[in-house]
Amino acid sequence: MGRAVAVATACVQAPIEGVRDAVRKRIGDERFAVWFGEASWSFASGSTTEVVIRVGAGITHQWLERTFRFDIEAAVRSVCGNDARVTWESVAEVPPAIETPSSRPLIGSPPRPRETVGLVVSPGIQLSIVDSGPDAPPPSSIPSRRSARGRGEYIVGACNRMAWAAVEIAASRPGEMSPLVIHGPGGVGKSHLLEEACRRARKLHPGMQAVLLSAEQFTTSFLQALHGRGLPGFRRSIRSADILAIDDLQFFVGKRATIQELQQTIDALCRQGKQIIVACDKDLDALGDLGSDLLGRLRGGMTARLLPPDYDVRRGIVTALGQSRGLEIPDDVVHHVATSMTRHARELAGAVNRLEATSHMLGLPITLDLAEEALADLVRSSSRCLRLPDIERAVCGAFGIEEGGLQSSRRSRAVSHPRMLAMYLARKHTRAALSEIGGYFGRRSHSTVVTAHKSVASWLTAKTPIVLGGVAWDVGEAIRHVEDILRAT
Repeated sequence: MGRAVAVATACVQAPIEGVRDAVRKRIGDERFAVWFGEASWSFASGSTTEVVIRVGAGITHQWLERTFRFDIEAAVRSVCGNDARVTWESVAEVPPAIETPSSRPLIGSPPRPRETVGLVVSPGIQLSIVDSGPDAPPPSSIPSRRSARGRGEYIVGACNRMAWAAVEIAASRPGEMSPLVIHGPGGVGKSHLLEEACRRARKLHPGMQAVLLSAEQFTTSFLQALHGRGLPGFRRSIRSADILAIDDLQFFVGKRATIQELQQTIDALCRQGKQIIVACDKDLDALGDLGSDLLGRLRGGMTARLLPPDYDVRRGIVTALGQSRGLEIPDDVVHHVATSMTRHARELAGAVNRLEATSHMLGLPITLDLAEEALADLVRSSSRCLRLPDIERAVCGAFGIEEGGLQSSRRSRAVSHPRMLAMYLARKHTRAALSEIGGYFGRRSHSTVVTAHKSVASWLTAKTPIVLGGVAWDVGEAIRHVEDILRAT
């Protein structure tokens, strides 16, 4: 993993907020909030002259370093002295499913905008020019749009903000970050973002050609052209595009001739300063069978990760789906669906479909009782079987506790509060007996587990803040943070 350090003797007197403020002044509040709202800024342990910039939320640091290196070095040196130097560190392996401590208001970051943007729900992708038309609204006011599968909204949150920002740049300034690779599990919105990139680019740049197709369609069209002697025409149609978006990159694995054609296509488009966007269900490191040549070309651009929707995004999706269908879904039902259906947006759409059908069939309004009964089987199938080690790793990872810390005999609040939270989550998400939970977390009795569960429940009711990992957390927010990490692993 790379590491970013800014060294200067004057940093002894400078708080880290001063460095952040200097960077914000140089690049602007909006750009700072988008690209560094999820970043952690701190002095390195053992030295007050080192500033470590850790970048997370599903994005690697290489592109940020290339883009902002001059401004950040200048800002750090203005605070810490002329000897400062800057490198970077990525922490994407611990996905921040909701706001992390490093991006909370405690450190003075401007609030990140909560934005709702247009969504096209995965219609059948065709090899064609994507054109929003001359009468389409400006990007800042895009309404929900009906597609082949329905209507909805793309809700932007911490789980997808970086990928959305990257798509906006690719659409507004094609070729600046090319190729752009978007990756994440199924149902998190990769196809939607590809469609939106093409639509926005065509709106912002009239006359621009944006070609959107799946990897299967690229392969089929290429093979038909190859065997039918139509290869020159295929290449002209693909390589004349200003933006080429390809979905399901993993489909190319094992197709050597098609991979070679794709490499040549990427080379041709990059030489012309055109934009390539690809989406896949795995990180590039897990797609080694695509070959080092193709992966090398893709790593030369930018990679953005899409995480499963966090709680706030899930609430937004359920609310938007209900509004688009004219359904009155009470807040407690929205909360129930958002906390029960946690894997991807398709589950949420299925839950709203079930609620609508059940309400219509019974002639009853949608209530929490109706929702719990109607969705019971969907909730059971969505649930993942968790074990006590899963809970321990998630809590330790969320709050910076060393491995084995929750099983120690220490009684300080820095350990006891996270341990109590882990016991509460173990009772909620595992089938372990009270004695098993107590034994796992430091050989404690079953009565200790009961007491811990009651304490956390009372904190939730009273909205009592607790300190976890040196940061004050709302208990409900802390629990959702750990649960989102559990879902993402």
